[in-house]
Amino acid sequence: MKKNAGLRLDVKVLEKLDQYCKSTNQKKVDVAEAAINQFINNNGEVKDALTLKLEVICEQVIKKVIAEKVAPDLSRIRAAANNADFYSQVAIELMNHQFKNVDKDTFIATDKQVAPAVNKAVLIVKDRIKALRIKKLEKEGKKNK
Repeated sequence: MKKNAGLRLDVKVLEKLDQYCKSTNQKKVDVAEAAINQFINNNGEVKDALTLKLEVICEQVIKKVIAEKVAPDLSRIRAAANNADFYSQVAIELMNHQFKNVDKDTFIATDKQVAPAVNKAVLIVKDRIKALRIKKLEKEGKKNK
């Protein structure tokens, strides 16, 4: 059973309601009733246009702040981590060589003498990182297609 509620609406709301009804070929009463029922049935949890606009603006501002403020710091951290990883791999290669092929009792620091194995280890690690980077870029390229 339906009852006349005698609701009052703002002039601008009525104009928009008229436009919507003309574009959808529906009656004002049906559209207003559906909107009120939707709101009431969802316990008033319908987001208004202002809230939606604010969410979009906040999201844009957050993305901008991340791009301007956080991204450069993350790039520096990533570069430092990659550099540390690089030298860790070089150290592992050299230790592997040392423990397999050299007398374990002798030790010479690199500031005194740099063995050819150090240069070879650096080249091996650079080549490995380069190959992994190329593989990663190719994988990303396939995802973007």
